[in-house]
Amino acid sequence: MKKITAILVFLLAFNLVNAQQLSLTSQYMMNHYVLNPAIAGTTSYIPINLNVRNQWVNIKGAPVTQSLSAHAYLGKNIGIGGFFFNDVTGPTRRTGMCVSVAYHLRLNKDYSRKLSFGLGGVFFQHYINKDMLTTDVPEDMTILNGFNNRFCPDVNFGIYFSQTDKFYVGASVLNLFEIRKDLFNLSNKIQNPIKRTYYFNAGYYFKLGNDFGVEPSCLLQLQETTPLQLDVNARFTYKNMIWLGASYRMKDAVVMMFALDLKKFAIGYSYDLTLSEIKKHSYGSHEINLTYRIFKKDAFKNNSFPLFN
Repeated sequence: MKKITAILVFLLAFNLVNAQQLSLTSQYMMNHYVLNPAIAGTTSYIPINLNVRNQWVNIKGAPVTQSLSAHAYLGKNIGIGGFFFNDVTGPTRRTGMCVSVAYHLRLNKDYSRKLSFGLGGVFFQHYINKDMLTTDVPEDMTILNGFNNRFCPDVNFGIYFSQTDKFYVGASVLNLFEIRKDLFNLSNKIQNPIKRTYYFNAGYYFKLGNDFGVEPSCLLQLQETTPLQLDVNARFTYKNMIWLGASYRMKDAVVMMFALDLKKFAIGYSYDLTLSEIKKHSYGSHEINLTYRIFKKDAFKNNSFPLFN
């Protein structure tokens, strides 16, 4: 039994390219920036966002993810942002940061409609906790010599077309170059363990009277090592303060969401009801999102760049 367990854990840790690589999130509607660097600076306030996800509860070693992000508009059509992330799955951990800059073409006079381009530099480390691996042979050389801490740089790129409180359409690619280097050992041409990932998302907000609204949206995700993934979502809002939502993740889960938005502070919670075979062993997934907004008065008012027409 120990031998079987060791093999399964070994495959999980070392062949991560054949499974979920980037951390999964159900609360991206509260923070699109982590999926697309072009979103940096598209709001008139500075959103500081903390997200914690506990995936597949009751399965030992299941993914646990934390992220902290913020972005802001600097002026002259420039936005900047950054986020830290920590993703732990069993004996493996991926920790890193991204710093991005975005350029916005304003498409109307009040700056509510924009076409944005973003570029982000990513630096992350892969770490394997060998003490969590159990083998039949003590101090197995395959384990001792088969892993190292991998520091990998890469680039994210995105495009985002939006109108405030109306609609958005975005496309991005993460780990664009799949750079094959260890930052601390340039002579060791190791393979980048994270493959290129593509995102496409879109949404439209319909106002239903003075108090209610509905926002249908979708997210399409494609990793070069996994099948296509599609999320179809809808959230209903009341006075822009309370919203309830639901999402269907193709062949994976049904997600129920709730959020309370008090303008400066917002809190969201989601529960993933697993539909795949994993449901036999898991109680689903929980995710909490906290947002604090720093408002900048007339953030776009004194923009000196000409109107793009």
